[in-house]
Amino acid sequence: MKHIRRTFILGLLLIQIGALNVWAQPEAARFFRVKKIDGKWHVLSPEGNKFYLRGLNHYGDGTGMPWVLKEKFKTKKAWRESIRNRVKNWGFNYLPPSIGPTALDPKRKDLKNKNRPVIRTKEWLPQHYAELQYPFTIFLEYPKQYMAGTGMPDVFSKEFEKQVDARTREVCGALKDNKYLIGYHFCHNPPWHPRTKSFDQWIDDATKPGTEGRKAWVRLMRQIYGSLDRWRRTYGIPVQSWEEIESLDRPLRGFVNVRRHLRDREAFMARICERWYKVYHDAIRRYDKNHLILGDRNTLHLQPLPEYAIRIMSQYIDVLSVNVMGPPDVVYEVLEDVTRYWDGPIHLADTGAGIYSGSPAKSAFTSKDLEEFEKVYAGMMTMGVEHPQIIGFGWCGFYETPHPGGRSGIVDVKTGQPLPRRLEIIKKWNQWMSNKGVK
Repeated sequence: MKHIRRTFILGLLLIQIGALNVWAQPEAARFFRVKKIDGKWHVLSPEGNKFYLRGLNHYGDGTGMPWVLKEKFKTKKAWRESIRNRVKNWGFNYLPPSIGPTALDPKRKDLKNKNRPVIRTKEWLPQHYAELQYPFTIFLEYPKQYMAGTGMPDVFSKEFEKQVDARTREVCGALKDNKYLIGYHFCHNPPWHPRTKSFDQWIDDATKPGTEGRKAWVRLMRQIYGSLDRWRRTYGIPVQSWEEIESLDRPLRGFVNVRRHLRDREAFMARICERWYKVYHDAIRRYDKNHLILGDRNTLHLQPLPEYAIRIMSQYIDVLSVNVMGPPDVVYEVLEDVTRYWDGPIHLADTGAGIYSGSPAKSAFTSKDLEEFEKVYAGMMTMGVEHPQIIGFGWCGFYETPHPGGRSGIVDVKTGQPLPRRLEIIKKWNQWMSNKGVK
């Protein structure tokens, strides 16, 4: 009897010790997450290790790049596996979204525009990432990949909410338990800043007569002006009721006080921004409570983020994702506009420097030689160590593509072979970060 009692007590002690071992490892979890440690933000892997994001952008979907895909890899599945194997061997640790400009072989018979053989491909399907069993991020890209031009959505409508829900159900529902997924991006470059070309276009598209957006705009006007007479003095339109404004053809085009009108448009864009992020956030969390919300990828050096947008984003995203090119002094200067208001982690989602034989893309940075190229790449590492908010980067890009529309990378799009001198620099500094004890 005493033996049984001793065995029972020993068993309880072993259970308690096992529980203590679990409790003693609070960093272990099932999914990637972000955490501030000693004043600096870090990504932590599911195993609890510091994980400084290093990835290669713009590898496409196999529609156009590399030009030797069929001859060399036979299938897109084999090509996708080769992408994973290469970046892993080169010291990168995750796959950024696949989307981006894709250069087509000008010799293709089906090429419609030989003067500009560049297309944008769709994001990989969730199962394409999942089957590789390698860390990745993914774009939701509704209603479109790049938020510009005509056809911008009425975010106040039930249709917008319904379609975002459908897209997140499709993607997030499939990936909610995937331990390799880091997080979700929405789209590229929504035009939150008033000087961007599509800022006015989005307001005009969202406030057409009879839409929920027009009703939201009228509600805002009543809130700002209080009385219909005060609104008329700004817009010069002799309406007799607020309801009449809802059916006018183009009420936002008429105004007699430009200063107030511009402030009204920015105030309304803030409402669009709030709705955009709330709908996306709520839909993602409806189907996936586990993974990081990375928000849009905003190209800061082309269209800065206004303070209102940053404050709104802080309520709905886990990581601020930005695109900015160049060495640390350039990146730091551009980041100042957001770091004054954003206290959380920052992902340099699309960044880098190319060595071009022709003119670079407007969103790129030109390195004059390999020495400057290395300065920029090394800067991605040193910034990750010294800056309290930077948690990683996606390098622009995987493929070196020719002009017109050329972009710089480390793999020749014609042959599928890496450019050895650039690859040597990249492997050197990726190893440098690994030596710091960061996966």
